[in-house]
Amino acid sequence: MLLLHFALLTSQIASAFMATNPPASSVLHTTPRATTKTRIPVPMSSSSDAQGDDRRGFLTKALGGALFTGIVANGISVQGPSPYQPSVGSLNGKLVVITGGNTGLGLESGKRLAAAGATVVLTSRNPAKGERAVNSVKDYVFDATGTKIDNVYTLPLDLCDLESVKAFPGILKNSDAFKKEQKIDIILNNAGVMAVPDLQITKDGFEKTFQSNYLGHFALTAGLIPLLNPIESRIVSVSSMAYLIASKGLDMTNLNGELEYKPWDAYGRSKLENILFTKELQKRADAAGKKITAVALHPGAVRTDLPRYIIGEDKFVSMQDGTPSTEDIVKLLPAFYFTKSVERGANSQIFLSAFQGGDDIKGKFFINMKENNLLPAALDMDKAKELWKASEDMSGVKYDL
Repeated sequence: MLLLHFALLTSQIASAFMATNPPASSVLHTTPRATTKTRIPVPMSSSSDAQGDDRRGFLTKALGGALFTGIVANGISVQGPSPYQPSVGSLNGKLVVITGGNTGLGLESGKRLAAAGATVVLTSRNPAKGERAVNSVKDYVFDATGTKIDNVYTLPLDLCDLESVKAFPGILKNSDAFKKEQKIDIILNNAGVMAVPDLQITKDGFEKTFQSNYLGHFALTAGLIPLLNPIESRIVSVSSMAYLIASKGLDMTNLNGELEYKPWDAYGRSKLENILFTKELQKRADAAGKKITAVALHPGAVRTDLPRYIIGEDKFVSMQDGTPSTEDIVKLLPAFYFTKSVERGANSQIFLSAFQGGDDIKGKFFINMKENNLLPAALDMDKAKELWKASEDMSGVKYDL
């Protein structure tokens, strides 16, 4: 959003400059330089006019060039690298569980990980949407590789219902996705909500953003830990640079909006919590000698279903349910330029879920498939420990590490 505002502001400044300082070629001199009989005309050489015009023209071109270069460079930076596809067969025998897998980044991740050979479990609150997502993944893999696959599944999960979360590991173990000797190789904590406009409380008594983005995943991961592959496994959590909204640090007294609820503050806190969870999980896994790699990432500003609460749920059309109107597309053109496609936005989580990134990425934070430094609020291990304890108490789960 900051990039979009910056781009629009820059273009407005440029437009204002061009309006008050038009190019020399467009200026029409229709009056003489001396217009009264009492004033003695001052001789002006043609070379002076030309030099002035040249300077104005140069300044206009320089500003225009700088603006164009800045917008293009910014667009490239926003867009990130081309879509990353793990090589076919590189994930054969691997099992990945993806939360929020029926649309957006979760669905795109499922497609490309399945194309690399992984068995994919897409979680969804809506069984019909889950089945459509499964068919979408199968179609993608067939188009990409010419191979028909049957190792894609959907299972029910509602992160805002801890009863559903705690039941999920048993449902997975008894599903066709989980073979007799199967283990989970990758947990991709992808689902989330953004900028819920008002304070909404889940059936468990927690603020919706907090439970959807963080607490539900905390409890789910605890339940799936015993099912992880002991040889090597990864827990990938989709966070965001929006953690900077909470750059002063996590306020443990306002996790549920007890003191004050603001949509973007709640979102920023949840993304900071994702990072602190990743770091504390890695610390505990290492201390227990578990071969678990926990990583977090920022996908970028991506064109997904996340803005449903900004647009309004009554007007929002899911990416899986339809396409925006021509009028809506015209309105959103600036946002389309300054946001990522889902294909590019999914890069980091696919890259990390495909066991890429090197040997020294434990507890790290990634943007565009590269490690990125974090600010102190996201490195506060005392706060991470405090959050972990509070999360166990609130969710009623304990980690078996």
